Amino acid sequence: MSTATGKLKSSIIISVYDDCSALRLILDSLHQQTTNDFEIIISEDGESEQIKKFIEDYDKSSFHIQHLTQKDSGFRKNIALNRAISTANTDHIIFIDGDCVPHTGFIAAHQLFSGPGIACTGRRLELGTKISTKLRTGQIDVSYLTNRFFYLLHMPALQLDKAKNIESGIYSKWLHKLTKDKEIRLLGCNFSCDKKDLIKINGFNEDYLSPGIGEDSDIDWRLIRSGVTIKNVKFSAIQYHLYHPRSYVVSKKNTELFEEMKQSDAYVCNHGINQSGN
Repeated sequence: MSTATGKLKSSIIISVYDDCSALRLILDSLHQQTTNDFEIIISEDGESEQIKKFIEDYDKSSFHIQHLTQKDSGFRKNIALNRAISTANTDHIIFIDGDCVPHTGFIAAHQLFSGPGIACTGRRLELGTKISTKLRTGQIDVSYLTNRFFYLLHMPALQLDKAKNIESGIYSKWLHKLTKDKEIRLLGCNFSCDKKDLIKINGFNEDYLSPGIGEDSDIDWRLIRSGVTIKNVKFSAIQYHLYHPRSYVVSKKNTELFEEMKQSDAYVCNHGINQSGN
């Protein structure tokens, strides 16, 4: 499998659930990446007809896009992610959540710093309601954020809109160099890893059936325990998180599962890629 520039280097897994406007922004931004040597796997935790029609109608001429679905029966994101990992055609996998729009240099940054035994993780700017709405409705383009001059110019507007982690939206090689050795924990919506390293730990733990911990803290701990190094790519691999109300708190069950895993000192989960519950 190849592109105009040669062999595919990365598989981009986008976790989605019933949000076409955000998915459109993500795909449009992927069109504008500084590299195009990647495939896209849309990993849907559900079977939305709206999402299906959107993907069918979207111009896929520049991409190889796969759309994976599963029955909508509660939170089963980790099951969907494991299916996407198994489907990936490359050795390098990059994870994006369906409400996080990548900077134009996002893919290139993950590719630059990646390698076997390395998991790269960046951070995201959490946008406020007004700018998120303007992006979703097409009143402003993502270049409003990805252009560094425009971004610095509009930082006061971001503050007024109650954006969070505004510094995380600055693309800067100098800031990345300054902070690259600072320890950082894996963020599930913005990380990349070698496929073999994910298979080694049996992927995501499918016992997590509600949001939180299972998509980042758990996989972070198990990757490190297996010998993988977490590499900080903040200020290089940047995302813009679209505002939506927080709808969950981490469940007691998730916390207990995570503690049990740590106490067992085992980095391979029982229910993952090789013993999928789907």
